[in-house]
Amino acid sequence: MTRMRTILLGAGTSLVLVLSACGNGPPASAGNSSGGGGSGGGPGLAAVTSGTAVSTVKETDELKFDPATASVKAGDVVGFTNSGTTPHNVTFDAGVASQTMNGGDSFLVKFTTPGTYKYVCTFHAPGMAGTITVG
Repeated sequence: MTRMRTILLGAGTSLVLVLSACGNGPPASAGNSSGGGGSGGGPGLAAVTSGTAVSTVKETDELKFDPATASVKAGDVVGFTNSGTTPHNVTFDAGVASQTMNGGDSFLVKFTTPGTYKYVCTFHAPGMAGTITVG
């Protein structure tokens, strides 16, 4: 009986360790696309906590970004909003990524440098992807 308890205790501990390693979204550097940013001093975009979005991209239960492409000017803020019930995220290869976004959650990104910035929802990639072009 003692041996059985030891085995079960070990198995239970292993399960807890494995499950605790599971995260709540992608690592900050996750992504499989190339972004712009140009040269000199930064990725060209940053997550912000406030600002007025000049463009809004919706994440939908149809597993797509709507619109999938947008064009903005350097200095503009783009808002990403989960308009459905399926959890999503927004991940740029430049190291900018949202947390898991549930229905109604939003994420703001300010683009500071002209370029082309590709992004994905890492939960639904490669099909759920988009591009922001900054002029």
